[in-house]
Amino acid sequence: MDVNAHIKSPPSRHKLTHSSLLPPPHRYSIVLFCIANFLFWASLYLYVPIFPVYIQSLGASLSIVGVVVSAYAIPQVLLRIPIGIWSDNLGRRKPLVVAGIIVTSLGALGLGLAANPWQLFLARLTTGIGAATWVVFTIYFTAYYRPESSGRAIGLINFVQGGALVVATAGGGALAQTLGSRQTFLAAAVLAVAGLAALAFTREQPAEPRDVFTWRGFSSVATRPLLLTVSVMGILFQFTVHAGVFGFIPVYAAKIGGSSADLGFITMLTLGSSMIGNLTAVWVWDRLGHRAAILGGALLIGASTLTIPFIQKIPALMAVQVGYGLGRGILTTSLMALSIRDVSPGHRATAMGVYQAIYAVGMLSGPLVSGFLGDRLGLASIFFLAAALSLLIAALAFSPVFAKR
Repeated sequence: MDVNAHIKSPPSRHKLTHSSLLPPPHRYSIVLFCIANFLFWASLYLYVPIFPVYIQSLGASLSIVGVVVSAYAIPQVLLRIPIGIWSDNLGRRKPLVVAGIIVTSLGALGLGLAANPWQLFLARLTTGIGAATWVVFTIYFTAYYRPESSGRAIGLINFVQGGALVVATAGGGALAQTLGSRQTFLAAAVLAVAGLAALAFTREQPAEPRDVFTWRGFSSVATRPLLLTVSVMGILFQFTVHAGVFGFIPVYAAKIGGSSADLGFITMLTLGSSMIGNLTAVWVWDRLGHRAAILGGALLIGASTLTIPFIQKIPALMAVQVGYGLGRGILTTSLMALSIRDVSPGHRATAMGVYQAIYAVGMLSGPLVSGFLGDRLGLASIFFLAAALSLLIAALAFSPVFAKR
């Protein structure tokens, strides 16, 4: 099976050479899909600021809180590759995107109705299944663009995702304080349904013809040196992110005197900077190449993380998080774009599934390993480890697979 088929002959639907973020032939569907994507991610993150505390309120110990929180990553490790393969074999993306949104809504509803931590575990596992379909979202969206503009498309869809995270994490806490935690989960379920309504009016682009699935064909996609390299980078990157902004940076902020409002603002600032980084990545690699983008993103995260243990004032920590967020956004978009680079459109969901499944190992291991390390060596050790891993990502940017990129 030739996984590079159709690379040199773009499909007929891409006859226009327009390179804007909103190509005229598909502008209406692109805008609606961005709305659906925004609501999908808002549904997944609306309750994140209150979730650990809510788990504790149902009688869970800290160790059980960790187990329930980690449930979100389990399906993403196990299901993203099968979902990607299934999507490529099916030849359609929309049914799986619809299924993902429905499952996400049901999971949020389950969280709102759960009466004990183990019911929360099952409901959070369900939302993780919905999040695993993100692999199909990205391929559905890039089909609106010329193959050589797929990186631009990924930059835009990640920018929208980042906006959803900023709005959801900011609004979720306020909503919970006003209406209560259970109502926040139910609101998340409603947001997912609204996303489904927006998706209904998008027009799916026909999938590229491809061969019937074989293990040899899968292996030829999954063992591509570029894909394997960015996947390893993805593990290291997600480890640092889930040990940092989604893990122990808020804990450190509270330790140096940050209020609940400060913690929320730090998260918002980081995610908002990531949005800018998503689009900055496109600008950087258009002018300097992907290697420069990876180096810049990794060094920003590494330098920011390394300074955290020496910061004793909240304003200084906030300033550092701007650089952290920019680096996060640049790396998110750069690695995702490279994971499907030079792969034929008919096999991109498989490649994206491999990448996202492998990097989910970092999502799962980051909080677990860092928590263990922090208990024994202190919070500072977590940030020193994250900085070291960021420098390792920068070193991997000099791999031969990036020589001409």
